[in-house]
Amino acid sequence: MYLSTALLLLAACAPGPRPQAATGSSAYASLETTSVANTGGYRLSSGDELSINVYYEPELSFARVVVDSGGKIPFPYLGYVTAEGKTAEELASTITAGLSGRYVVDPQVSISVLQAASQKLVVEGEVQKPGSFALKGRSSLLEALALAGGPQRTARLDEVIVFRHRADGDYAARFDVARIRAGIDRDPVLEGGDTVVVGINHASRMYRDILQVAPLLTLVFLRL
Repeated sequence: MYLSTALLLLAACAPGPRPQAATGSSAYASLETTSVANTGGYRLSSGDELSINVYYEPELSFARVVVDSGGKIPFPYLGYVTAEGKTAEELASTITAGLSGRYVVDPQVSISVLQAASQKLVVEGEVQKPGSFALKGRSSLLEALALAGGPQRTARLDEVIVFRHRADGDYAARFDVARIRAGIDRDPVLEGGDTVVVGINHASRMYRDILQVAPLLTLVFLRL
């Protein structure tokens, strides 16, 4: 009853499309759904690790390819192909065009980002050392808090919010760090570009109202 009421209030106050909310295991699934590997929004850079699959062409498929310091990857027949600055889908299209007709009839190329080399993650609010931190690949919520020296002694551990921006809007997930530390809840995976805020009162003004409208939403991932 209380959760339904909070969701109705949230929908009434938020501009634009009705927010999409999930709880429990669905909140974690939502984090995975909006990951850079699954949204196509991430631009490749040097040091990124990729998986390349050309269907029915095992000699042209690779479980692990690293983008070199010049932003390129080696590829059979095509030499060094520029990857930096492209999405995985755009790189796949480049390889498809290079192989098509001359080397492979109707090539089907799929590329996944295994690990993003270096991105920034921001940790704010009731932590010892708030700031921006460079990440190697992805990080968990507890690891992100450790980078910031951990929560302050008076921090509300049930008010830890992860903000994520995607092309279709901004997303937020609220977690209870005490439950994660106790092994009750899983430690969610974060990515470069995410912002972690400890304490709702420290959330930026553009998010504060919507979070205070739904104080009963725990382990919730929603589109703002």
